[in-house]
Amino acid sequence: MAQGMPNQPKFLPRIERSAGNSYVATASGNPFETDEDEEIFSRHKMVLRVPSDCTGDLQHLTVSRNWLVCILGTGERTTLLRFFLPRAIPPGELALEKYLSGSGYKITKIFLDPTGHHLIVALVPRSASAGVSPDFLYIHCTESPQAQQLKVRRIEKFKDHEITAVAFNPYHGSDSTTGSILLGTSRGLVFETELSPAAEGHVQRKQLYDLGLGRPKYPITGLKLLRIPNSSRYIVVVTSPECIYTFQETLKPEERSLQPIFAGYVSGVQEPHCEERKTDLTYSQLRFFAPPNSKYPKQWAWLCGEGIRVGELSIEANSASTLLGSTLIPLDFEKAKHLSYEERRLSIPKAFVLTEYHAVLLYADHIRAICLLNQEQVYQESFDEARVGRPLSIERDELTGSIYVYTVRTVFNLRVTREERDVWKIYLDKGQYELATAHAAENPENLQLVLAQRADAAFAEGSYQVAADYYAETTKSFEEVCLKFMVLPDKRPIIDYVKKRLSRLTTKATRLEAEETDEGESAEDLSNAIKALVIWLIDLYLIQINMPDQNEEWRRAWQSEYDELMRQPQVLACTRANRTHVQQLIAEHADPHNLAQFAIAIGDYDEVVGQQLKAERYTEALQTLCKQREPELFYKYAPELMAKLPKATVEALMAQGSRLEVEKLVPTLIVLETREQREQTTRYLEFAVYKLNTTNDAIHNFLLHLYAQHDPKSLMKYLEIQGRDETLVHYDIHYALKVCTDLDRKEACVFLQCLLEMWIMAVELALKFDMKLAKETASRPTDSAMRRQLWLRIAYHDIKDTNDVKKALNLLKECDLLRIEDLLPFFSDFEKIDNFKEAICDALRDYNHRIQEIQREMAETQEQSDRVSSELQQVRNYSIKMTPQDTCSICEMMLLVKPFFAFMCGHKFHSDCLEKQVLPMLTKERSRRLSTLKQQLEAEVQQTKTNSSSSSLTKQQAMELQQKRTALKTEIEDILASDCLFCGLLIDTIDQPFVDDWEQVNVEWE
Repeated sequence: MAQGMPNQPKFLPRIERSAGNSYVATASGNPFETDEDEEIFSRHKMVLRVPSDCTGDLQHLTVSRNWLVCILGTGERTTLLRFFLPRAIPPGELALEKYLSGSGYKITKIFLDPTGHHLIVALVPRSASAGVSPDFLYIHCTESPQAQQLKVRRIEKFKDHEITAVAFNPYHGSDSTTGSILLGTSRGLVFETELSPAAEGHVQRKQLYDLGLGRPKYPITGLKLLRIPNSSRYIVVVTSPECIYTFQETLKPEERSLQPIFAGYVSGVQEPHCEERKTDLTYSQLRFFAPPNSKYPKQWAWLCGEGIRVGELSIEANSASTLLGSTLIPLDFEKAKHLSYEERRLSIPKAFVLTEYHAVLLYADHIRAICLLNQEQVYQESFDEARVGRPLSIERDELTGSIYVYTVRTVFNLRVTREERDVWKIYLDKGQYELATAHAAENPENLQLVLAQRADAAFAEGSYQVAADYYAETTKSFEEVCLKFMVLPDKRPIIDYVKKRLSRLTTKATRLEAEETDEGESAEDLSNAIKALVIWLIDLYLIQINMPDQNEEWRRAWQSEYDELMRQPQVLACTRANRTHVQQLIAEHADPHNLAQFAIAIGDYDEVVGQQLKAERYTEALQTLCKQREPELFYKYAPELMAKLPKATVEALMAQGSRLEVEKLVPTLIVLETREQREQTTRYLEFAVYKLNTTNDAIHNFLLHLYAQHDPKSLMKYLEIQGRDETLVHYDIHYALKVCTDLDRKEACVFLQCLLEMWIMAVELALKFDMKLAKETASRPTDSAMRRQLWLRIAYHDIKDTNDVKKALNLLKECDLLRIEDLLPFFSDFEKIDNFKEAICDALRDYNHRIQEIQREMAETQEQSDRVSSELQQVRNYSIKMTPQDTCSICEMMLLVKPFFAFMCGHKFHSDCLEKQVLPMLTKERSRRLSTLKQQLEAEVQQTKTNSSSSSLTKQQAMELQQKRTALKTEIEDILASDCLFCGLLIDTIDQPFVDDWEQVNVEWE
C-alpha cells in the first residue's frame, strides 16, 4: 500500500523572519536577544519554582500553551505540579501517591490537551503480581487569581486498557471539556470519549477501530486528529512501531462525534492508507510541526526503524493522499544491532521533536539536531549525567514553539535562534534557486550570492535571457557581464540587461533627488552613467530596427519596443538634456522616422515639420503638426499645407477649435487657387462663424465675399442669420453692399439697403426684378408716411401706363394706407368711373363711418367736461363743520387742541398722529423729501423770528418769506395728507402683512 514518494520534500518558501518561537525566561537572561554569530540551537537551564516540600526525581513532563505539567516522585510520594511559564505565580500542586503506591500503579505517560486544562495520566501495574489492571486518571485544571485548582478522577470505563497515545480535539475542545477525543491503547485499539468535570460517572467509551487485530501487544505510539483548513474533512494519523496509518472522512458541520471517520473502514468499504517499515525497535514516535498559533500542521515526521521520515501534509480537501512527500533521514539502526547494550542505548534516540527545518533528537547522553534539507548535523551537546541527571525526553509546545528537554533533575529550554539563516545556502547548493532566493531575500549579501550563481548557471545552460534578468539584479561588474553577452549573435539578452541596469540607476537617482542629499559628485557620476546607458540602448535598438534582410514584422516589433523605451520619463529627460548627441546618433543610422519621432518627443516640432515639408511628406508633416500644442506652428506652416492638402488641413484646423486665433489664419485662408481650396476655406470660415462664434469683421467680410462670388443662396442665409439690426451684425454693411452691387447680387443689395434704411432705393431696385420683394420691403419701415410713399411708388410702377384697375384694387387690399383717391391720378383721364364704382363707394362709406366716430367722441368729451366743471363748482362751495366734541380718529383725543387735518370723507387726524402713521408707508425718496422740507420750514420760521426782533425787513421781503413758508407747508401737506389714511392709504396696503418679523414677535410673546 505504500506509495512512491519524491526524493526531496517541498517546503513552502519562507521569506519573512520567523517570530514564532515564544521562549520562557531562562537562566541566561533575555531569550529574544539574537546575534548573527549565535548558534542556531542553544541549551539553557530553566529555573522552576518548585515548592520546598516537593522532592524527588522528575519523572514526566509535558507542556502546552505555556502550561508546563511535570510529575516528581520518590518512593513514598508522587506530586504533580502545574506551572504557568510566562509569569512567576505559585504552581498548582496535586498529590498522586494514593492513586499509585497504595494501588500498585506506576505512571507510563501523561498527555496535556492544547488548552493546558485537561491532563490524562496513563497508569499500569508496577508488576504482574500487583493484581491490578491498566487504568488512567483524568485531571481537570482551572485557575483563579488566588490559586490553581486541580481536580482528579479515575476513569473506570477504560479498565484493562493501557493508554499509549491520545489525540485531543483542538476544534471542539475548550477549557471546560475536551470534546470528542481519541485514545490509543497498547493492543492497537482506538477509542472515542469525551472528558469533562461535569460528566463525572457518565464517561462514554466507543471503540472505533482495531489495528491490533487481537494481538496482545501492538501499541499505538502516535495519534493525531486534524481538520483540513476551510473544510469539514477530518484526518486521523495513527502510528505503531512499524506502520503509519491515515484515516480521512468528511463530516457534517454539526457532527461532533469522530465515529463517522472510521465507519467506512470498519464496514470494509475502504482500507486505511498504511505504510509499513521494517524495524527492530519496540517504539516509534509521531511528530508534527505547525507555525505557532496554527491548528493545522505544515510538516510531519515519524521516528521509526529506518530512521526519521519527513514530509508535508495535504491542504486539499479532495486529495486522496494526506501525507505528501517522504524524505528519510537514516540513523544507522542496522549498525546498532551488532553493538553492546550500552553502546546501542547511547546510539538510538529516545525521543525527538520537529522544527521547521530541523529534527532535534534526544539520546541517552546527548542531544543533536539534524537539518531536514541536507541531513547534516548542525548541533550536538552532551549531558553530564552526574551533574544534571539522566535525560528522559524532549517536548515541544505546539502552540508557542518552545522546546523543553528534561532530565531526572533538570529542565532545559532549547532556544532556536533563526534556524532559517543558512537555509538559502542549502537550497543554493542543491540548485533550488527559487527557494534559495526566497530565503536569502532578507540579507542583501546572501541574495547577491544567490542571484550571481543563478545567473551563471542559466548562462552556462544557454538560457541567456534568464541569465540577463538575474545578472541585472546582481552587483557584478557591468563590463564583465556585457563582455559575456556581446559575443552572442542574439542581442536581446544584452538589451534586456542594459535596460534593467538603467532602471536600477534611474530608481537610485530618483531616491537621491527625493532625499536631497549633498553628494554632488555621486549624483553627477550617476547622471553620466544613465546617459551612457541610454545612448547605448538607443544604438542597440536602432541596429536591430535597421538590420538588413529582416522582414517587416521584425522591424515593427523592435520599433514598438524602442518607442516604449523612449517614452519613459527618465529616458525622455536624459535625451532632452543630451539632444545633440542623440540626434547625431540617430542621423548616423539614417533613420528619418525615428529622428522625427525623437524631435517630437523633445518638443522640437518646428524642426520636424520643416524637414518633412522639405522632403514633401505633407501628410506626415500635418500629423506632426497636430501632435504638438504650439499655435504659432499652425500659423507658420498651415498656408503651405493648405496648398497641398486643403481638406486635411482644414480638418486639422477645426480640430484645434478655439486654441487658434482665426485672424492669424488669414494667410492660410487666402489660398484660393483651386475649387477644393476655395470650398475648404469657406468650410473653415463657416466653422469659425457658426461654431467658434467669432465676431471679427474681417472674417465675416471674407466669408460674405466668398458667398457673394460663389454661393448666392448661402449669402442670403448668412444675411438672414446675422439679422436686420444694424448694430448687431458683424460684417461691414457698406462693404457688403459694394461687393453685392459689383457682383450684381440684387436680392442681397435690397437686404443691405433696408439695413441702411435706404428704403426708396431698395424698393426701386426690388421693383426691377421681384414685385413680391418690393412689397415686403415697402412694409418694413415703421414710419407710416414712409410706408405710404413706398406703396405709392409700387402703385405707380404697377398701374402707370397699364390702367389695370384690378391691380389697383388689389393694392388697396394689401396696404391699408392707400385710398382710391391716391390711385386715381395714376390712371388716364378717359378711364371710366364705372370700374371704380365699388371702390369709391367703399371709400365714401369709410369716410362716413369715421365722421360718425369723431362726432361721438366729441360728444363724450363735451359731456365729461361739463361733469368736471360741475364737480369743481361743488368743491368750491363744500365746507366741513367742526365741533368742540370732535376727536382725532387715531388717538381719540380732542381734535381742536392741536393742528389737525380734516378730509371730505369725515375722518379727522392730528397732524402729528397722521405723520406717525403715514411716515412708514412713504417711499425712501418721499421720506427724505419730507425730512428736508421740515428742516427748511424750521429754518424759515427761525429766520422770521430773528428778523421780526430786529425789525429790519421791508413789507415786500416779509411777504416773500410768508409765501415761501406757505409753499413749504403746502408741499408737506401734500405728502402727508394727499389721501385719507383710512379711506386711501390703508386700503392700498391691504395686501401687506401685519407683522414683518414673526420671530421677534414670538420672542416677545414668550
